[in-house]
Amino acid sequence: MRNTYTYRHSDLPSVRPEIQAEIVALDVQLADLILKSQGNYRELEQLAEVLDNCLDTCQLNLQSIRIVANDTQQPPSVTLKDLPLEDKELVYSVSFTNSVLLNLLSNLTRRKPEELGKEIALLSRLQHPAPTVAEVEAMITQLSSVRSRIKDGFVVEKMKQPT
Repeated sequence: MRNTYTYRHSDLPSVRPEIQAEIVALDVQLADLILKSQGNYRELEQLAEVLDNCLDTCQLNLQSIRIVANDTQQPPSVTLKDLPLEDKELVYSVSFTNSVLLNLLSNLTRRKPEELGKEIALLSRLQHPAPTVAEVEAMITQLSSVRSRIKDGFVVEKMKQPT
C-alpha cells in the first residue's frame, strides 16, 4: 500500500475525543468478552481470529501514513495538470466519451443527465465495490496501451471489463 497521508512529525493530528472514547469503550467490551469466553476454546479462537483481522487492517492503514521529519522538504503534489499531453488527451477522451454517452442516454430516457449520472454512480457502487489499488493500476496500464490507438481524440478499442 502506498502512502496516502503524509505528515510532518509536528503536524500529526491528535486523537479526537470521540475516537478516544470509542477506543476505551471497545477495550472495556473486549475485556468483558474475553472474561465471558474464558475456558471456551472455540469462542476464544474465533475472537482471536476477528481481532487478528482487525489488527492486520489497522496495520495496513498505518502503513498508508508517512511521517517525515519537520525539516524535510516535501515534494510538490502532482495534479492532472502535470501529466504529459498524451495522458491528458486520454483523460479527455474517456471523459468526453462518457459525457456523450450520458447525454445520449438522457435524450433516450428524457431524464436530466445529472439525475442519470447520480443513479449510474449509485448503481456502480452497489454492483461493484470501490476498486483496489491493483485494479486501478491494471486499468491505467490497459488505458496506457490503448493510448497509441486513439483516433480523432476518442478511445476506439473496447476496454476489458473489471473483474
